[in-house]
Amino acid sequence: FASEIPEHLFYTALPQLLSRVMHKNVETSKNVARILRTVLAKYPLQSMWSCGWLRFSKSEEKKKAGDEIFHGAHKMLGKIKRGKQIQDMLYASTSLFQFFISLAQFIPKINHSAVKMKVPIFDTELKNFIPPIQAALSLSPGALERSATTDVFPSFVPRMRAFNPELKIMQSKAKPKKVSIFAVPSTVAQRDTLPIDGRSIAQDVGEMHFLVKQEAKGDLRKDSRVQDLNNVINRIFASRKGSSGPNSRRRRLRLQLRTFSVVCLAEDCGILEWVPNTESLRSVITETYNPLMCPNSVHRHGSRITDFSDAELRNTFMKCQDVYFKRGGGNLDLATRKFDELILNQYLPVMYWWFIQNFSSPHSWFEARTNFTLSTAVWSAVGHIIGLGDRHSENILVDTSSGECVHVDFDCIFDKGLLLPRPEVIPFRLTPNMLDAFGPTGADGMYTGALTESMRTLRNNRDTLLSVLEPFLNDPVINFKGKSQKSKQDKDAKDAQTAMDSIAKIEGRLDGEYNLINPNKEKVKNKDAPSTADSTHFTKLSVEGQVQKMIMEATSHENLVQVYVGWMPWI
Repeated sequence: FASEIPEHLFYTALPQLLSRVMHKNVETSKNVARILRTVLAKYPLQSMWSCGWLRFSKSEEKKKAGDEIFHGAHKMLGKIKRGKQIQDMLYASTSLFQFFISLAQFIPKINHSAVKMKVPIFDTELKNFIPPIQAALSLSPGALERSATTDVFPSFVPRMRAFNPELKIMQSKAKPKKVSIFAVPSTVAQRDTLPIDGRSIAQDVGEMHFLVKQEAKGDLRKDSRVQDLNNVINRIFASRKGSSGPNSRRRRLRLQLRTFSVVCLAEDCGILEWVPNTESLRSVITETYNPLMCPNSVHRHGSRITDFSDAELRNTFMKCQDVYFKRGGGNLDLATRKFDELILNQYLPVMYWWFIQNFSSPHSWFEARTNFTLSTAVWSAVGHIIGLGDRHSENILVDTSSGECVHVDFDCIFDKGLLLPRPEVIPFRLTPNMLDAFGPTGADGMYTGALTESMRTLRNNRDTLLSVLEPFLNDPVINFKGKSQKSKQDKDAKDAQTAMDSIAKIEGRLDGEYNLINPNKEKVKNKDAPSTADSTHFTKLSVEGQVQKMIMEATSHENLVQVYVGWMPWI
């Protein structure tokens, strides 16, 4: 049966197949390995990036399975024309993966912002590899509708020529590294003999940038799988299924998620495609000012709002929280009033002006603000469905050339944010500056319309989305805090049960439930017990009702005053 299905269709299901490599049914496991070998032999340049992490897994069983899959594909390639060159590339991919892993694990002894790296000589030239970018690893538009298995990937993607020896060290806690690789057109790479040293040459068309990182406690397979889900959602948004033709509201709104490639090198190491022309939400607000305020006004500059080193700002917010959290407190109504009076009324939003200051023509200004509003709405819908947390102002980026919103860092999914010391009790980030950016209507205009259409589309395609989430059940990667298990079997069983519970919660949201439970209600004895304290609604709501509930909870000052101070809910 599997032999009758075109290989490029199996390629789109690689995440699901890889999650079943260690299936407990031996026959199923063999069939999965056979399909993976076939896909790897058919599309080795692209598939090696998805399958390669198996050979460097922390699990000896997965490592053995990965070696067998690559060895089997290697033998199959020996039977075809030009197979020897591809065999050499697959063989050399081992040393390329090892090099990237060494970069991810590298810790500079001194806090340098950049270091010179020594690039090894690989067994085959770098130009023979397809770069791990989304444009190269995604099927061409329309390929899924064709039965032909050739020319299903774009041919215009540049090839890698040589590493830039300068390795930039990011200053965040995990110390990720920015790697730059000189790129040449694919026609030049196939035709010419090119130098492999770290200097720019005339044939270069620029540089490709990647972020290599190692997660101390997380698992980068989560990021990869969330991107797989996002790509499926983009295909759903772009399809005609469920729409009333080319003039349907969904197609007019141009709904989509900005995605990027995430390639796992092992469970804890990976390569992330660099997202160009972006700044964090916090940086955007920092550089903005309100020209209607007089030059000496404290409300003029956004940098005052985003200055986390301001002890007075931090302490004032935490004092507002203490009214609710400290022993003898529990007064959420008073904490909210203080939050409004001492924080929100004193640190006014300015992001409306960022679009005016960065997009000078009326058309570009309107397009940028529309892009921001629509992309924020789509991310709000998807983020709530999968329980995406840790949405602080550094994990939300803004494309400075288009205004589009881009989310990064998907470690905190399946409502894991509710387990933080200060639980993230909101469905998504919709803070004052974001509302300010939407314009005079705030959340009531285009944002609500786009969020409603996004939720309707997701709910209408629930079966497709749940099937994409199956790898989380078959190969759980979410580590929740809890009591340590006595054995690996106990841990695996608990992880599997947790994943099943999380998928069940997602099913509920796709059926119209608002099932985000605020854990603070059990921890804190609320004196005033306002009606908004019980924010859980398990009744199945209409799309419009669910959207209104989500927006109400996301913008609720009662909820915002409860989140961690570093989340900076006032911006």
